[in-house]
Amino acid sequence: MSDYEGSQGESSMTRENVAEIGEDSPLALQILDYFRRHPQAKDSVEGIARFWVDADPVDVSHALEKLVELDLISKRKNASRDLYATGVEKQSA
Repeated sequence: MSDYEGSQGESSMTRENVAEIGEDSPLALQILDYFRRHPQAKDSVEGIARFWVDADPVDVSHALEKLVELDLISKRKNASRDLYATGVEKQSA
């Protein structure tokens, strides 16, 4: 069983989801685009804010929580911080 909340590993993104996200948070669309281009990516709020979208971590946190709520990405509890991902991970050999 995965430690991730949210995404089931399949994209539940619909045009309605994208339209809703775009109206509420253009930043969330930037984050989704990064995940689309890098489906194995995962990072913390701080990492996403600094390296992916160059935005304020508070704004990034709100955008990420919206994406988790819509089941478009996953949030994994880590010892030191939460990590966000699409739920699509490579299997360890």
